[in-house]
Formats: sequence, structure tokens, C-alpha cells
Amino acid sequence: MRILHIDPDDIDNPLSGGGPVRTFEIYRRLARRHEVTVLTPTFPGSTPEKIRDGIRYIRLGYRIGDHGSSHHITYFFALPRAVRCYDHDLMVEDFMPPAAVTANPLFTKAPVIGSVQWFNTRTLAKQYRLPFHWIEAVGLHLYKNLICVSEFNARRLRQSIPRATVKVIPNGIDESLFQVDGRLGEYILYLGRVDLIRKGVGLLLDAYALLPEANRPELVIAGFGYEFDKVRARISELGLTGSVRLVGRVDEAGRSTLLAGCRFICFPSREEMFGMVITEACAAARPVIYWDLPPMNEIADKAGCVAVPPFDVTAYAAAMRDLIEASDEEILARGRACRARVQNYRWDAIANEQEEFYLERMSRVTRR
Repeated sequence: MRILHIDPDDIDNPLSGGGPVRTFEIYRRLARRHEVTVLTPTFPGSTPEKIRDGIRYIRLGYRIGDHGSSHHITYFFALPRAVRCYDHDLMVEDFMPPAAVTANPLFTKAPVIGSVQWFNTRTLAKQYRLPFHWIEAVGLHLYKNLICVSEFNARRLRQSIPRATVKVIPNGIDESLFQVDGRLGEYILYLGRVDLIRKGVGLLLDAYALLPEANRPELVIAGFGYEFDKVRARISELGLTGSVRLVGRVDEAGRSTLLAGCRFICFPSREEMFGMVITEACAAARPVIYWDLPPMNEIADKAGCVAVPPFDVTAYAAAMRDLIEASDEEILARGRACRARVQNYRWDAIANEQEEFYLERMSRVTRR
């Protein structure tokens, strides 16, 4: 089968998120049996084409002057021609900002599967005061088959397009995380995009500042983002300069090292499609503190992790204090429960499930 996958991000892009990781991990396995082409935007230093583990990556679009979004804008307008140009039996399209959906299904005669890893048009509509959610409401009807990563978002999709087939296939976990040493470290860890508002780093810092200084372990903040200056300023305002360590983006080995050295993870994000850091932390046998919101409360282990009423900073600080003061035996028991919860989230199983859905959808077309 020839698969054409549209991914608005690229794993080689230093600012990429979790979406292209999913694309790579699934297709490096499927490429052993299928011909896979992935269309991604260009980015500084990218090559027009790259073969990675049997996957053919084609980079589209270009930068216009100093316009930081021009890579994605030109990529968006280059897609219809590329869809017609590259032969395929199945097209899979990741939903992308600003409207989630596109008109690309109109430019192919092959079956189309929408891959829903981004579905936050209302947030952008409020931010920019533009009706992106109206475009989404109309464009969703171009997609008859959809994959999403949580039941919460599956329900949203089924309400919007009741006749569509929606399959839930969660994100996977790198096998190495199951090998992280179970012995406890000392510090508190935040992993993810360093963003004060949407990712909740500001809320985390406010909660951390409420901990008694004499009983406050170091907080390590690791990840990429554009708001490091704002975060440093907030740390200084709260008098936390000597207690918070910013380490920037880390690779897979660095992530495992950080997880092995922490006592527990804080995941204060306000809004997620999945919450991959939660499953990664669980695989590493580390408890997670998170807001009691979907889909985070769908994937977090109830016995090992700690759910806090949404955006209640005082309650979040109390949850942190409880895990700081808990015995090592309790934290280790929580970690074991977390690891047991995510045993089925391995990439081999996820890739097989995705391939089965592709083949089942293709067989339905063949039978018509």
C-alpha cells in the first residue's frame, strides 16, 4: 500500500512537538511493508527531501523574508499540488492550525483518514478573533474516517460528524522509558513546552512558591519554547531564582536521565489533546500531578497519579507537599501502579493498531 501522510511538523525541526514523533514511530514500522511518503513544511536547515528509516520525507514551502510563519503558510498552499503529484492508495492528514481541517481531501480520489492530534480551533478563534471554528465545522464533513488519541476527543468528533468512523489510537511510549531505574531522585520535574499560560508553567511556579522554603526540593523545568525570558522573570518575581533550574530542550537520553533523577512530575497544562508526558512519566514509574480535566484524567493512572481541581493553585501546592512528604515506599508503589497502567502503550502495538485500521478502511473501499 502507498501511504501519503500530511504532517504539519517535522521531527528534525528543533521546535517540533509530539506529533511528528508519532508519525515517525508508526511509519518506521509500517515502512517495512508499505511505501510511505510524508509531506512536511520546510524549516531552517532542512533539505528538500530526506529518507529516514525507510520513510520518504518531502519538505514543502519556503520562508518569506523574516516572516516566522511563512514556512507553514506556503506549505499549506503547496499541499493541493503535492497531493495530486505523489501517487498514493491512502491519504492520511494530520489536523493543523488554524482551522484543523483543510480542503486537501478534495484533491485526491484515494480514501482519506483524518489524524486528529490538534483540535483546538476555538482557542485560536478567541485569541485572534477569527472564525476558525466555523471553517472547522464545515470542513469536518470532508472526513469520513478519523483517528484520534483520546476518547474525550472521539466523543467531540462523533457529536460533530455522527456518520464518521472514529477510531481511538493513543500515542505510544519509547521502550527505553520502561527501563528507567525505579530508585527515587530528589527534585520535582516539569517536562514539555515552556509556556506560562497554555502549558500552565505560570500556575506551577505559583504553586511551587507556596511550598515552605525549608522543605522545597529543586524544581527542574525542561523543554523547548519561546517564553524562557518570561519564565525567568516570573521566577525572579516569586523569589525562586535559587530553587528553579531551567535546562532547555533535551533529547531522548536526557529525558530518561531527568526522569530517573526526579521524585515526581508536575503536568500543569490547561489544555491537551493527549498529554504524552503523563504516559512517559508513568512508563518511567514516576507519579504525576495534573489538573482533573479530560483527556489527562482519561490516561493518568488513578492509583499512582494525583488529580487536582482545575487551576486551584493552593490545591496543587498541597498535592506537591503530600508527595514530597510521602514515604519512599509510597512513591515507589505509586510508580509501579503508573508503569502497569501504560504497558499497552508501546509503539509496536500502536503501529499495528494503526495499520489494521488503514487496511480495514481500504478493504471497505475495495468491496464497494
